[in-house]
Amino acid sequence: MPARIAGVCGLAAFVTVNVGWIAGGLAQPAAYSFANDDISDLGADTASSSWIYNWIGASLTGLLVVVLALGLWRALSPDVLGRLGAGALFVAGAGIVLEGFFFHLDCRGIDTGCTNDSWHSRAHKIETSITGGATFAALLILTFAFRRIPAWRDSWLPSLLAVPAILLANLIFSAVGNGAATRAGSVVAFLWIAFVSVRLLQKGDRPAAS
Repeated sequence: MPARIAGVCGLAAFVTVNVGWIAGGLAQPAAYSFANDDISDLGADTASSSWIYNWIGASLTGLLVVVLALGLWRALSPDVLGRLGAGALFVAGAGIVLEGFFFHLDCRGIDTGCTNDSWHSRAHKIETSITGGATFAALLILTFAFRRIPAWRDSWLPSLLAVPAILLANLIFSAVGNGAATRAGSVVAFLWIAFVSVRLLQKGDRPAAS
């Protein structure tokens, strides 16, 4: 995967994920709250215009992250940590794709009698846990990989700072609501993805030396 294509895809992922969240939320009835309701509700079977989130905010975004991960795998090879970090990012992107295509919730939190007890709702809960864990793992592993690789050493400190930034964003916006906290943390995570994408564009296809 050429670095230029992967980097552009990573930057595009920041755009598509926000389009999916914002446009998908605006398509919901007034009872839906950006501050209190979950992002995943936007892709539920009962959601209004659920395709906005499922196709753009999830499936397309996940595919773009997968392409970025493949580009990072090539750019950071043969460093083992670099490959592990890129692999974790690939898992995160693949999880988002699966959420968009298959693992939808049955209903939104604002729907009366909502239970979400179907197989795909249960799979959704498992997938989101794996995706979240893989994203955080990718961030931590790539941070230390960048520190080891001379050509990428100037990227390790900003990546390290992204960890407390995500936690702080969640903490601050939790005062507004659970939905706001999740969105804030996710935005910071995708800002880090955009940062890595820019660095990949700058570094190009030069092989990494450990």
